[in-house]
Amino acid sequence: MTLNKNTFVDYLDQFNVLSPNHSKIYDEYTYDKGKDSYVFKIETKAETYLCNLFLNNPQSIILTGNAGDGKTRLCRSIYNYFHQDGLVDWPESGILEVDFPHGKIRMVKDLSELKDEIILQELSRLQASINDNHADKIYYLIAANEGKLTKFLSQHEHLSSLKVEVKRRFKTHLENNSTFSIINLLDVTSSLYVEKVLDEWNKESNWSVCESCSKQKACIINLNHKRSSKDFVKNRLVEQYRFLDYLGTHITMREMLIHISYILTGGLTCTDVLNADYEALKYQIDKPYYENFYGNNAANEALSDMRAIKLFKELDPGRYSDSNIDDFILNGDISGNAQLEALHEDLFNSDLDLYLGYFKKRLDIYRNHNKESNDNLIEEWIERLRRKFYFEFPSEEFFNRTNLVPFKFVNIFDELFGDQRKQAISKRDLTRGLNRAFSKRLVDSNRELFSTSENLMIHSSIPISQMKISEEKQREDIDHRSSSFEITVGKTKLFLNLYVFEYLMRLSNGDTHNILKEDVEILLDTFRNELIKETETDPFVLNILRLDKENGLYVQDCIEILE
Repeated sequence: MTLNKNTFVDYLDQFNVLSPNHSKIYDEYTYDKGKDSYVFKIETKAETYLCNLFLNNPQSIILTGNAGDGKTRLCRSIYNYFHQDGLVDWPESGILEVDFPHGKIRMVKDLSELKDEIILQELSRLQASINDNHADKIYYLIAANEGKLTKFLSQHEHLSSLKVEVKRRFKTHLENNSTFSIINLLDVTSSLYVEKVLDEWNKESNWSVCESCSKQKACIINLNHKRSSKDFVKNRLVEQYRFLDYLGTHITMREMLIHISYILTGGLTCTDVLNADYEALKYQIDKPYYENFYGNNAANEALSDMRAIKLFKELDPGRYSDSNIDDFILNGDISGNAQLEALHEDLFNSDLDLYLGYFKKRLDIYRNHNKESNDNLIEEWIERLRRKFYFEFPSEEFFNRTNLVPFKFVNIFDELFGDQRKQAISKRDLTRGLNRAFSKRLVDSNRELFSTSENLMIHSSIPISQMKISEEKQREDIDHRSSSFEITVGKTKLFLNLYVFEYLMRLSNGDTHNILKEDVEILLDTFRNELIKETETDPFVLNILRLDKENGLYVQDCIEILE
């Protein structure tokens, strides 16, 4: 019997938050620790941009973002770009300098790790250097937490000029100039890296040793690798991350690596698989990638350290029912449609994640002997099977998979990007949704936007032609993909992410508006109030919304006030 240990699985174990091998520093995952170590690196636009900047337009840079966004790794990359030997370990001080063609780059690994007197010293030098246009030929590259940086600047009066420059750049990256820039890694689009990581980690060279292992067919880790290697499954894993982009949620590089590692291994190692007895195998079978993605069957102590899983819980397709999909899951093999029956057979077979045929036996009992057996297959299995369907049903012809996520209009939202025609068409639905949100009534208008108070007084009627929808712009300095829109009416703007879009589209279609109702309504009320402020009302004409009893909808009406 051949029992093989895969050293790459040991590498993935570094990302297991419960493993003694776990490191909390993303930088530690990415550089060579010896000739036998696995070196993993994702090419990022920020790294290329920084190298070109220091070569062609040297200036001081502050990198900000959350812990795990890769600030330290970027500093290491810049050092290695200009230093032949490369950086092995950071000095205890956390500060080093490297020569480059235009002078020296002074690197601060993590501002928050320094003592206050050192922070004051370094920021004072940075301020002087910026004010003097780097006459000393020393250019800073500082990794800093935004909160720590802004708080420190506000506490020291003589850093006021640096505080002003920092504040301007946090407001918008367009304030960056040829002397000083801030690159905020919170603006990086998380989903852009997921496909790169999956492609890298699923390379067959990392898994070739598994092919000769006699435990392969009983190895959930290997099954997860093979399933997530399929292009359409990989694209759907990326799709879930893309939904988070649409919701304005940022996941750090470290959180993403921890999550994807857990998707593949479920926190298991080769040793766990090789030594598994019957009870251990039952536990491991409950670790397919589509369960791992949402943290099902994960230890509570692990869940507390895996933020990505908490965020994806809202998108878990197992929690949302669609009658057509549920019927296919339970009866697709007896549907009478030969194509659907074949798809059902391929999907719900005797593979490891379906208990090596045990599920099929349970399904037969459920359908044919349910009254006698009181079988609880639905309660035990349906959520798991919906997740499997969502990621593995190969055809987009018969069902809309996204009916299993809580955003009914996510496909429409996705199609708006890069399509000005569809953006223009969507204005009618959004206008109707806004009118209903403002008035809390079913308003019969999608051609005019009414800035309406809840007492049904119309302060202004704005033709739909004056409402503009603009797509978030791409960025050249970091990996940033358009993920939201902005509605503009005159000088008034409304941020439009998937939450707001879904809310307005549901209102427009007469549906319930239960997607983050309170948060979205605060945003919409602010938008309405700003529109009302811009309005000059006619003192002799009162525009109101009146109930049209015949249609059951509210329509615009005008009352003239006569002396």
